[in-house]
Amino acid sequence: MHTIHHERWNKDNGSHHLIANYPLNEDSWVIELGGFQGLWTSRIVSEYNCNVLVVEPIKEFCQSIIESQGTNPKVIIENNGISTEQKTIQLSYNGDATSQYINETSTKVEVQCYTLEQYLERYNIEKVDLMQVNIEGEEYPLFEQWIHTDVLKKIKYIQIQYHVVGDDYYERKSKIEEGLRNLGFENQWDYDIVFTSWKNKNLD
Repeated sequence: MHTIHHERWNKDNGSHHLIANYPLNEDSWVIELGGFQGLWTSRIVSEYNCNVLVVEPIKEFCQSIIESQGTNPKVIIENNGISTEQKTIQLSYNGDATSQYINETSTKVEVQCYTLEQYLERYNIEKVDLMQVNIEGEEYPLFEQWIHTDVLKKIKYIQIQYHVVGDDYYERKSKIEEGLRNLGFENQWDYDIVFTSWKNKNLD
């Protein structure tokens, strides 16, 4: 099933036509949870010259973003994690697969995490025009909490990459989607575990 979604994504050229195609401008705020080496951030900044907050827990990935963005004042890089509460966790670091689900053969990294609300308050962000979430399985507990709070009401577009974590990942994904719809979000497109996009119909 997953192969089918990847093939459809590639056939539709999603990496070109979808992943960075949003109504943004130089005043927009974009949040990227899980910045990796900054390729998506670089593209967003290049195309829209918007403000971007990148939350990336791995120091060497943050360094890659710093090197690509130079001293761009519109790009803020937080070398920390995102969680449902402020806490310190251990991540399992193995190349581009960094996760709280510890792998015994991977390098362990201690990471300070903050909530989405704390990041918004820290940078005085009242409205988020686009949030991309690609955080290796942590999307489930985060969205399971967020759909019961007011924080998502501040976000216009959400782009999510779901990951196969546990046997009930699809059920959890479905419940999250139901919660998003109840908050007034409308699905724009869905490629299952590749990427899916949602629009908040309550925000202009």
